[in-house]
Amino acid sequence: MPRYLDFVTLDVFTADPFAGNPLAVVLLPDDSSEISQRQKQEIAREFNYWETIFIHAANASSPTKRTIDIFMTDRELPFAGHPVIGAASWLLCLSKKEHQGAAVDAIVTKAGHIPLFSSATSAGVVSAKIPHDVRIHRARFPLSELLRLHPSLSSAFSENGGSKIKDFPVFSIVKGVSQVLVDLPNLAALDSLSPAVGGETIPTTSAANGGYLDEGWDGAGLTVPYFYVRDVWDEATKAHVIRSRMLCGALEDPATGSAASALASYLSLVDAKSLGSYDYDIIQGVEMSRRSDIGVKVILAEDGKKITSIELRGKAVKISEGKFLVKDEV
Repeated sequence: MPRYLDFVTLDVFTADPFAGNPLAVVLLPDDSSEISQRQKQEIAREFNYWETIFIHAANASSPTKRTIDIFMTDRELPFAGHPVIGAASWLLCLSKKEHQGAAVDAIVTKAGHIPLFSSATSAGVVSAKIPHDVRIHRARFPLSELLRLHPSLSSAFSENGGSKIKDFPVFSIVKGVSQVLVDLPNLAALDSLSPAVGGETIPTTSAANGGYLDEGWDGAGLTVPYFYVRDVWDEATKAHVIRSRMLCGALEDPATGSAASALASYLSLVDAKSLGSYDYDIIQGVEMSRRSDIGVKVILAEDGKKITSIELRGKAVKISEGKFLVKDEV
């Protein structure tokens, strides 16, 4: 007899339907061992979103925590920001079933335990204190390699334009989730971006093996370029924000919570001029007509050299719900 799982789809980092970043949320049965990792991967491939999450049923030994698995169409991820905010929104705000969310205060991912919170002042806003083991890698990503992959940026970094930038930092929020942080001079440069030539992606290997990561940080996961422009006036919020885009090979992601968290962490460590907390509003997806509003708060330790806390925040809106077929394994 065919088996089906309940699911919902959400648009994350937005309160407006058909904006933000779509997410499929699949609700696993009490005996989640009945669904294999291979079957989860097949379901994620069929949804064909950037990510699909699988929420495990409540466990009697830890009823306030829920485990989630995060899958792209071709791999499992230890952590990703928009799935975490989507899970938090579903569990804390959008679910109608008490056992799905009434008492939940944390989720557990492969990257670690993540406390969840609902805003007391802004309806629908949730936040998550995300796991972090931040790393500024010794190797930097050469400008020449960036222009080979994205030649449309040549004018933005031309010597005639006065640019002295020769390379870019490579940063990891946790192992397996790494970004090349590309500071662009203006919105025209951001708008000019096109997918990487040939759909090529950045290797997740160490510098010793032709990549850009420190020894021990290579292997599974992703290394993606995250392009941003600082101090942009945003008419919707009437405030200055960071505008960003993330292109992974031939694909563009309308909202990348992990990359936004990485950027906020990097800026706090490198640019901050005093100790304390730093709040960032990052707008992504505008060029795709899928605006995403991503908030990140970073708290530094007293020495200003370490990060104490990274809090990612946002909203989500429910788009659809139904049942999804589980294909039997051969």
